[in-house]
Amino acid sequence: MMTVARLRKKPRHFQSFTGLSVTEYDRLLMELRPAYADHLQDQRERPDRQRAEGGGHGFHLDLGERVLLGLVYLRLYVTQSLLSYLFDLHESNISRELNHRLLPVLLSALPTPLMDAPLRAGQKDEEGKRRKKIRTVEELFEAYPELQEVLVDATEQEVPKPKNARQNKTDRKQSYSGKQKKHTVKTQVVTTRTQILHVFGGLPGSVADVQLLRASGLLPKLPEGVKVRLDRGYDGIEKESPGVELQSPIKGRRGHRVTVLGQVYNRMLNRQRIKVEHMLAKLQKFKVLEGVYRGRWRAHEDLFCVVSGLVNYKATGQFQLTGD
Repeated sequence: MMTVARLRKKPRHFQSFTGLSVTEYDRLLMELRPAYADHLQDQRERPDRQRAEGGGHGFHLDLGERVLLGLVYLRLYVTQSLLSYLFDLHESNISRELNHRLLPVLLSALPTPLMDAPLRAGQKDEEGKRRKKIRTVEELFEAYPELQEVLVDATEQEVPKPKNARQNKTDRKQSYSGKQKKHTVKTQVVTTRTQILHVFGGLPGSVADVQLLRASGLLPKLPEGVKVRLDRGYDGIEKESPGVELQSPIKGRRGHRVTVLGQVYNRMLNRQRIKVEHMLAKLQKFKVLEGVYRGRWRAHEDLFCVVSGLVNYKATGQFQLTGD
């Protein structure tokens, strides 16, 4: 059976299996204890609860092992059947722990990116059960006016091809990415050089990057003077946002090749934008965001944000978004 005590004796294995060092894990566990207790209390007091308080079996694992279970799942993306053997739990308990308790608590405790896009389904209510001090892009830039630039990019993750039933023909067409030549789920990220600030995703791979940026509603919310660095996939968006300082590569047109100065500008911009590519590479070290995603589409954005919160936590050591 995998336990925290056994892994502590092998720090390299601990880092490899969880994505966190032993010290980072200990600090995260301390932060999660009150949040997890509050979440359990909310579940006990929910209006539709039928079982009396105190009924049912107690937890087989303490919180430390349960957090380890969740981190192993995110880092290695093993099946729940294998997790049940590793942690001596039934598969139903694994699913219940991950989906109904641990992942929601991680969303509330970690410095997860903002998700205030207007088209996002399932947004939390005004009471803010995620208990985040900063909930919108406007609040973020008010709190950290030193943020002078953001980097925008989109990433795709493969999903299984929908079954060949007639009713899934539309799903197959929408989820197929012409760029990746496979069925994907797409996510847009907005970052600084060290942190992920905003996530908008869970959308089919057929959606173009520029359409994703429009749907996220990000550009109108940025304060004046903040530079937005884009790649070639956002060609034309500058005409729709004249008040935003956008920087994107110069593209050659038919009969109008990119000049030498234009090539120099593109190289300089690519050097500045490489940080967002590094950020995406850090996210994909957690295998739940690499390879074929097996879960529910509506859960993908939350999983993406949990992993982003872990990456932000590792980068800053803080449990809320901070300025650069």
